[in-house]
Amino acid sequence: MDHEVLLDGVCEMGYRLLGCGGQIYRVEDTMRRLVAAYGLSCEVFAIPNCLIVSVTDENNHVVTRMRQAKVGSTDILALERFNALSRRLCANPPEDPAEIARQVKEVAAGSRPFPIWVQLLGFFIGASFFSMFFSGGLLEALVGGISGVMAGACSLLLARTRSNFFINTVASGFVLAFVAYGLLLLGVPVNIEAVTVGAIMVLVPGIVFTNFMADLLTGDIVAGLSTFARAVLTAGAIALGTGTAISMFQRFTEVTVGEVPPMVHSPVLACTLSLIACFGFCLPFNIRGKLGTFLCCLGGALGWAVYLLFQHLGFSIYVSTLAASLFVSVYAEVMARLRKCPTSAYLVVSYFPLVPGFTIYQAMDYGIRGDIQLFLETFIKTFGIGGCIALGTLIVSTFLRIMQARKRH
Repeated sequence: MDHEVLLDGVCEMGYRLLGCGGQIYRVEDTMRRLVAAYGLSCEVFAIPNCLIVSVTDENNHVVTRMRQAKVGSTDILALERFNALSRRLCANPPEDPAEIARQVKEVAAGSRPFPIWVQLLGFFIGASFFSMFFSGGLLEALVGGISGVMAGACSLLLARTRSNFFINTVASGFVLAFVAYGLLLLGVPVNIEAVTVGAIMVLVPGIVFTNFMADLLTGDIVAGLSTFARAVLTAGAIALGTGTAISMFQRFTEVTVGEVPPMVHSPVLACTLSLIACFGFCLPFNIRGKLGTFLCCLGGALGWAVYLLFQHLGFSIYVSTLAASLFVSVYAEVMARLRKCPTSAYLVVSYFPLVPGFTIYQAMDYGIRGDIQLFLETFIKTFGIGGCIALGTLIVSTFLRIMQARKRH
């Protein structure tokens, strides 16, 4: 057997998994399993933009492959198909290892995202209902949806030009705030805070915050620090872009903010709004199938119900977030096993109501006002919420790993 050809195929699988949003430890585990299917052991090291794998053959000759990866957008359809392919390859490894790379490329060619207009529709739905979710009304939903669509369109357009992600996010954040405050200046009576926070969910790096915390807690220090840098830069880009637009309007125009009071929604309505808002983000994340889409959105609504329950019982925001994260993680693991798909398909959407989008907005607002103390407090609060979400996921995944190890033993 040609070990170099085998490693080429294994690296191709890891490269594709990273490109569609696969978690670091899952990428490494998949690559190890593919090599183990041929009766070999290997060493795998992965970070968001690099893969290294080496195997020792029968003659103690070490063969190593390194592949530069890229950080892509989350594509759940591709992630599920690569996961299914890896299961098939591990169960029945082809005699010719060159088949691995061929089949991986075949799956990649057949996994297409939704058309642009469908993704923009998803941005509109997500931003609209999250604007209502954050104490807005129907008018806030309309303005938030328009702002979210414009920000999403800017992001998709710049992504096609292969622009730097930081510049992409700055420009999208500027467009978002410019549209929202521009409509307010034209006389549309809205609660601008609800509009801005709802639209920011299109850009918010809450999932990135969670991923970097999970990497650090599982011991992947290099991967965690790399993702942490990206999370901080993304949050900073959102603050820079939206803050520039907001400052411009406040400096050169007389925009009145806060005249429209926030609305108070019942727990049932809040959970319903979170379910519909999560559906909007199923479209940009390329989640297919009516049942799978509904189950992903249901996880978000149920997770928020758990959060509200713990808040009602008097627990802090951190304990409430941890409890909701534990529930969502268990829900995702159960659904993944019942439907034979990665847990990421459920986590990436179900966590949206919990991710610290609102605190990112608050930190940005305090920074613009020059209140450094509140800015630092809110910034730390954001990391605390992200850490609670990551800890909940880690507790559940660690427990399941221990149970699986005991079962194999």
